[in-house]
Amino acid sequence: METFWKIFASFILPVYAHGEAVHLIEGSLTHSVTIAPGGTVIVAIKGDLDLASAPLARERLLDLLRPGACWLVVDMSAVRYADASGLAVLVSTQRRAVLLDGGLRLAALRPQVAAVLAVTGLGRLLAAYPTVRAAVAGKHGPAVTAVSALTARAQAEPGADSRELHAAVAALLASADAWRDADPRRRFSPALRALAQADAGNSHAALIQAVRSLLTVLGREPLTYSPVVAATASRLRRLFPAEWRPAIG
Repeated sequence: METFWKIFASFILPVYAHGEAVHLIEGSLTHSVTIAPGGTVIVAIKGDLDLASAPLARERLLDLLRPGACWLVVDMSAVRYADASGLAVLVSTQRRAVLLDGGLRLAALRPQVAAVLAVTGLGRLLAAYPTVRAAVAGKHGPAVTAVSALTARAQAEPGADSRELHAAVAALLASADAWRDADPRRRFSPALRALAQADAGNSHAALIQAVRSLLTVLGREPLTYSPVVAATASRLRRLFPAEWRPAIG
């Protein structure tokens, strides 16, 4: 039986060929699909593009690709947070689009997302444009650089409640085996050890710093998807103000 999205691609996409949008809500991501003149598919994503949402995002983006609709523009203006696992979805979608003689372009990156894209090195594989219109036209505007993104980031200490933070850290550490399984290259091992040491101590500031280190690695390094890892990572990150992100050095 055909999936909803195959039916969508076969019947709905041609109907919306004059700029009308189809709005779709599922899980933690909201996205709308619009067809620009010329056939470019514009996907506007809202929410967090991270380890938790990566499998759904990959499925939805890949299902949009088909002969005659192989150019995607991903409007990132409402993406509040992205990590390496989430951004890797865009790279895999780009590769599939190229096989169909198309491609993928990013538009309107927020500074913190542009910074993660630069630090992970994935920015070398994805074309980024300042606006959706520029991305559809394929014309580069002012470069979105990691330097400008980093200088725009807030560096204030997060105000997570101590008890809530300890509970979130304890839940994560209780799932250490799942984290190790999701991290075959052991890139997270030092940060997890530091987090365990800080949790055992009496310094809230030291625990904050350990969390910052772990979230920084999470931004840089992709993990194999695990529901437990995604849930514990999301719980920890939600304790911090939406405008704060860990420093990337």
